[in-house]
Amino acid sequence: MIVDVKFKHMESSPSLRTYAEEKSEKLSKYFDGKMHLTWTFDKEHGEFISHCHLVGSHLDLFGEGRAEEAYATVDVAISKLEKQIRKHKEVITNHKGDA
Repeated sequence: MIVDVKFKHMESSPSLRTYAEEKSEKLSKYFDGKMHLTWTFDKEHGEFISHCHLVGSHLDLFGEGRAEEAYATVDVAISKLEKQIRKHKEVITNHKGDA
């Protein structure tokens, strides 16, 4: 898994970078092949925003988290991505069963 982390309108934080990378490992259980994850952290009007873009095998997903605390945005974005991945896996599994 390749994880890129970018910061816009805020200072780079090694601890936030590490936290995002550790939480991203949670997603690797859904994939056998390569996957590329890009995190972009931003701060607007006193609110932290994290954008997470996941590109994997036949998959292109996006998750966003907004919260007063930067670490909470990571959790929100990861949970949104997991929901999309589970839905995608369910569709693929049901489609293969219909054939």
